[in-house]
Amino acid sequence: MKIEIKDINLKEKISDFSQYLATTDRIILSAKFGDGKTYLLNQVRSNEELNKEYIFFTIYPVNYTVAKNEDIFEYIKRDIIIQLEKDGLLDKVDLDAVFNSLFNFEDIKVLVSFLLSFVPGGAFYDKVFQKFCDKKKEYEEKEHTGDKYLASFSQIKGSIYENDGYTSLIRNTIEWMKEDHAMNGSEWKKKKSVLIIEDLDRLDPKHLFRILNVLSAHIDDTTIPDVVTNKFGFDNIILVMDYETTAHIFHHFYGMDACYEGYMSKFLSREPFRYSIQHYIAIQIELELSKEIGITHIFTNFFKFWMRIRQLSIRDLKKITTFDTQDRIRSDYYQYKHIKFSTSLPLFHLILYMVECGMPVDEIVADLKSQITHTSKGEMRTMCQEYIKMMYPLYSIKEKRNISCIQYGSEHFSISEITNNNIITGVEVEPVYSWVNPVVKIDGMDLEEVIRWCLSEFSTCINLAALWDKQKS
Repeated sequence: MKIEIKDINLKEKISDFSQYLATTDRIILSAKFGDGKTYLLNQVRSNEELNKEYIFFTIYPVNYTVAKNEDIFEYIKRDIIIQLEKDGLLDKVDLDAVFNSLFNFEDIKVLVSFLLSFVPGGAFYDKVFQKFCDKKKEYEEKEHTGDKYLASFSQIKGSIYENDGYTSLIRNTIEWMKEDHAMNGSEWKKKKSVLIIEDLDRLDPKHLFRILNVLSAHIDDTTIPDVVTNKFGFDNIILVMDYETTAHIFHHFYGMDACYEGYMSKFLSREPFRYSIQHYIAIQIELELSKEIGITHIFTNFFKFWMRIRQLSIRDLKKITTFDTQDRIRSDYYQYKHIKFSTSLPLFHLILYMVECGMPVDEIVADLKSQITHTSKGEMRTMCQEYIKMMYPLYSIKEKRNISCIQYGSEHFSISEITNNNIITGVEVEPVYSWVNPVVKIDGMDLEEVIRWCLSEFSTCINLAALWDKQKS
């Protein structure tokens, strides 16, 4: 038996994140390393409704760690431009407006050389080259001393005043995206732009704050005082990191008296958006386990098992999804006296999953011997039927015989064994209103001794070595 998780339902969390996007221009998406931040963002980026309103750009600063400070922002700009071209947005830009925003022809030449180095031949390639030729003479005539002086600032790499061709191209493209446009029979509906800065928690600490410092110098547009914005005009900037862990690193570098919240206030407009995929994977595992084992209310009946799954790390949860109980089956059946129980019965697989989740002997015993508190019509009666179906081998071993009728509280249930070659392969449990003796009363039955004995004896048919290795340690 093996469970398979094809998709994790994050609909509720995506809705929450959508609300953050709508009301917050600077967001820190905070989760521990390996907690599924990228998985959430992939779901956000592929969400049909969000794609109608937003267009997402993602950069990975881990690629910039070997760069000098003044080069980091150059890499960021180039990465954004490559994504703009990939999305077919560059050819929508008014190149005249971009070129006119630059101070000299050298700036245009650098930008054009970069564009033509990766843009495939075609209409946009020809357009760029033609505009370049048209502007060459014009800029040579226009340039004067004041332009040269201002250009000396605008072209300094990493400067907060820089406004080179790359910056101008990005800003103009983003401005174009924010308006509706008719395009050769089709339409472009305005969209907000979101810059996602990924995997910051993969950076070495010294590189992390170096890159954050570079970003903070450019996150405000210094030409518009008292307005919270950013150099390129993105509507939202999302930093992906573990906010709490970064605080510990910050204080290690700058001392306990340094104000982490003040430092990070540059990067967020409200509390971080905290997230972990652990809860969602656990829910999916519970659903799949219930389906595979064939017991709908398995986690209601076996609460300690449920708690174990909820406490597992992401790594351990992933191990559960790849775990195949069939690999631990040693025999097709377990025989007690004249009774043979197939190892395909739910009880054996439940025990194997309990062991795989790290439950020790005492915890498994306590969970298996616990009973639901009462029965009534409807769901509680169904739960009781499922519980009896799961536990039947233990009751049978306790009574040292096959059982045809079980009483729990005021309820009676008939037991029908499904056999194949004298091996019990299934158990049917149905409520009855008339019965014949003998009746086995399980309400308050003490199963602890039987369960402990069975855990030892079941080792002949299922591999429980991990359970006993833990017991010895």
